[in-house]
Amino acid sequence: NVNYKVQIMALHKAVDASRLASKYNINASVNTEMADGYTKYTVGSHSEYKTARDAREEIRNKGVVGPFVTAYNSGKRITVQEALMITSQKWYR
Repeated sequence: NVNYKVQIMALHKAVDASRLASKYNINASVNTEMADGYTKYTVGSHSEYKTARDAREEIRNKGVVGPFVTAYNSGKRITVQEALMITSQKWYR
């Protein structure tokens, strides 16, 4: 149950996710999670790393600074490297 998401931001002081979607013209829903004192904002859910990577580039082109791919295994955040090993997928730059 591995999936990939694109993290667009992490903030100490939370803002409404819909404000970020509006600011960056993101049509997908922006999800939030709390971790390490930050509210982390992610977009999408992809079973393939490559499609998540492509989504990251689309998000970057909308003006989001430094978006990156994250990975989850059964809802628990893991490293992308772990996810790629579990799913036997290739890493793409």
